[in-house]
Amino acid sequence: MIALRAAVCIVAMSIVAGCSSAAVPEAVPPPDRDRYVSELPRSVSTARLRQHLAALQKIADAHGGTRVAGGPGYAASVRYVRDALAAAGYQPQVSSFPFTSYRERREVARQLTPVERSIRVEAIDYSPSTPAGGLRGHVASADNGCEPGDFAGVRGKIAIASRGVCFIFQKAQNAAAAGATALLVFNPEPGPIDATLGDPNASSIPVAAVEPPIARSLLGATDATVSIEITTEKRRTTSQNVTAGTQAQGRVLLVGAHLDSVLAGPGINDNGSGVAALLEIARVTRARAPRLAVRFAFWSAEEFGLIGSRAYASSVDATRLAGYLNFDMLGTRGGSVGVYKGPFAQRLLRYFKQRGLRAEIVDLTGRSDHFSFEQIGVPTGGLFAGVDNCYHARCDRLGTVDLTLLKRLTSAAAFGVASIAPIRGG
Repeated sequence: MIALRAAVCIVAMSIVAGCSSAAVPEAVPPPDRDRYVSELPRSVSTARLRQHLAALQKIADAHGGTRVAGGPGYAASVRYVRDALAAAGYQPQVSSFPFTSYRERREVARQLTPVERSIRVEAIDYSPSTPAGGLRGHVASADNGCEPGDFAGVRGKIAIASRGVCFIFQKAQNAAAAGATALLVFNPEPGPIDATLGDPNASSIPVAAVEPPIARSLLGATDATVSIEITTEKRRTTSQNVTAGTQAQGRVLLVGAHLDSVLAGPGINDNGSGVAALLEIARVTRARAPRLAVRFAFWSAEEFGLIGSRAYASSVDATRLAGYLNFDMLGTRGGSVGVYKGPFAQRLLRYFKQRGLRAEIVDLTGRSDHFSFEQIGVPTGGLFAGVDNCYHARCDRLGTVDLTLLKRLTSAAAFGVASIAPIRGG
């Protein structure tokens, strides 16, 4: 090419006086936002989405049915994502951060008075163990547990509070300050309460979830007494986030999904679906919109309290982020279309409305990785398809994922990336 340009210049010198030996740079085409917005959603492949889900399922099956952070299934998931990004033309980075893994070893509870029966409890992630041999005591209501005054009269007792309004670790700290020996938390509405305290040192007393009918029965009984034995294990280790994207010097759109599952299952909807969506959007962006300034992030330890995204957010320059989009659980069987509340919500709602699809605003507060960036002042948004009976369970497998819904939400996510990400050279 250089030789050809020189030859053209020599010939031109006989016609036009003067010819620079320097190559004339090609004109930079104007930004083509409309083309990106049109092409990226249509380029998403259902077959490729399924391929990623099948690979994550295979990884979980080979590692005890889980891809939990800190375990070998998660390490294999990191390698898969890294290799998939490299195959798409990126230079992925794997970054480690300190992490305390956690697991429950024993969870036993009984109501002793006024009737005797077994009751089911589940330790909240990062709950301390009970003393050796367990503990027993009368129960006392603490309303929602978000105000210190909710715990009047709980000293020496086991407090019971409803979930919601504030974080569970705040309820636990209020309970401990009031002298409660333990805290039981229940959902005011039907549904699982699988949750986390978010920090290994967030509570000094045992904290467990109990089903709503049990909680109401205990609170409605006269002089109810229960015994609880919980044994938990914490271990200091490290885990890894994976990131990849353009090498833009200016602002970028950060797009993320958590890569880990819970210990109880393979996490193919939660959140293999978000991971598959991100990998597919990364592929089509590289192929069809390489000038978009976007960075893709796969977070670890979300299930333990957004730990991977919090580690990243603590070190990033927030002024360089044009926004953050989060994709968590996009293929829920029997699910619906949920759009995170925030500055990008109306843009995504219009996308669905234009296609005759119903969508609604959801408020997930601190329950997924967008919260890590919301806390440092970054505009956030995302998509969510709700929960089903396989949420945080062994049956969260490939066969229970709604691929049609996943494809629909992945296309919407690609639209979000195409319409929000800065364009280099634009």
